[in-house]
Amino acid sequence: MQLPSLRRTTVFAAAIIAAAPLAAIAATSGHSKAPASFTSYVVTDGHQNARGGGEPSIAYDPTHDAVIYGSVGTETLMKFRGLSVVQKDISVPGTHETLDPITFVDRGTGRIFDDQLLGACSKMFYSDDAGTSWTPTSGCGGDVFLDHQSVGGGPFHAPLAGGISPTYPNAVYYCAQNGFNASCAVSFDGGLSFGPGQYISNTPSNNVGDPTGGGCSGLHGHIKVGPDGTAYVPLKGCGGTPTGNNLTNSEYFGGHPAVSVSNDNGATWTIHMIKAGHNQDESDNAIAIDKSNRVFMAWEDGTNPSTTTFGTHSAAKVAFSDNEGKSWSKPYDLSSKVGVHNVQFPEVVAGDKGRAAVAFLGTNAVGDDQHNGFKGPDGNPAEWHLYISLTYDGGKSWTTIDTTPNNPVQRGCILMLGLSNKTVSDENLCSQRNLLDFNDITMDGQGRVLVAYADGCTGKCVHDPTYLSKDGVDGKTDNTNYVMRLTGGKGLLAKYDGKLGPVT
Repeated sequence: MQLPSLRRTTVFAAAIIAAAPLAAIAATSGHSKAPASFTSYVVTDGHQNARGGGEPSIAYDPTHDAVIYGSVGTETLMKFRGLSVVQKDISVPGTHETLDPITFVDRGTGRIFDDQLLGACSKMFYSDDAGTSWTPTSGCGGDVFLDHQSVGGGPFHAPLAGGISPTYPNAVYYCAQNGFNASCAVSFDGGLSFGPGQYISNTPSNNVGDPTGGGCSGLHGHIKVGPDGTAYVPLKGCGGTPTGNNLTNSEYFGGHPAVSVSNDNGATWTIHMIKAGHNQDESDNAIAIDKSNRVFMAWEDGTNPSTTTFGTHSAAKVAFSDNEGKSWSKPYDLSSKVGVHNVQFPEVVAGDKGRAAVAFLGTNAVGDDQHNGFKGPDGNPAEWHLYISLTYDGGKSWTTIDTTPNNPVQRGCILMLGLSNKTVSDENLCSQRNLLDFNDITMDGQGRVLVAYADGCTGKCVHDPTYLSKDGVDGKTDNTNYVMRLTGGKGLLAKYDGKLGPVT
């Protein structure tokens, strides 16, 4: 049930803000009141022009106390002060629309990375001065190609083998998938160059419990590095049966959410599965590590009746591990109890010991969300909202909040299977790929949760339940960039409890 609330729109200097304070909570853990409230902000180019582009990235630069928002060919620096924000275009000069965009900030140094996929490699730059100047890099690691890349980093894991003497304080990783498998390469010089890539799945040596080494989707989520230097790459479909459901990437029927783990700075990788979880081979899984090295994984949980029949339900689930993924807690369902029957784009971030947040898109519609004609209970196109779930007790209990109760982020289906699947045998595959492959999540220096999302429902769509979000059919695509920001209540860093403003 959604609770009534106010919605306000406020214009600040050098920024357009669509402010939507907390409007509906759903307590999956018995909370009678939401622990936090959120406000949405339109991402601009610094001149009041809203940016567009799916699959955004978001990161926090502690050196300049700034949020960095990346999308296709662009970078935006956002400085929040209270409820206002000033925005500035810091895009790499000469960068134009490419393939997959990735933005990453090394929180240990404040170095910003802009990565734009070109095909076999990437065009990558970094900045140490908040985008005032950019330095080009090699772009990728040897034998690490082709698609769906990720950039991440963090402390090196001790000991460093082979007499390596890094020239930069932290490791920087570049990962990509080649259709069958995924590889990651590591940089010891701050991203200027990368060593050779190492396969992170689908080999006999790194699939625990599967001597054949098979059974993981080539697609992967974003690489994350824990406080102790352990690197984690989330995978889906592990332990399943190969299918032809995606012509550009191996997909698996009946697989489990999993993570590939390296505790030797990318030299070797080992896979661990959550066998109590199930993947539908749609959205990527996501990983986060809190300050006590507890690992949280969030994923879209669901099953398909067959390789040609898609499931009608999915849930946002999360589990945690205290031993680098070797064993996991019982999965926690964040969405079903709040009336959400299908989800996409799970993302997770962690802060102090036991504190984490999961963001996901959810709808009350039941049915196959990968084909045209996906409708809600009222017979209109399915209505999707952005939900955020919070835990402060290590994942034992969670509170889920609908942060967009009066402002849907999509109407219709959300294509996650790739355009290459639209064949003569499946001509009705969802034609709405306006949101592309993922959203993103981070926290700022005070523990405020920040979610980057592409809003596919603006203007007429907000109040017209018959509207179908567009994907370029008429030359226009619905995908305005937004940030959902915690602006009151309890964040992910305990020292700032009571200092982030009231819950509204």
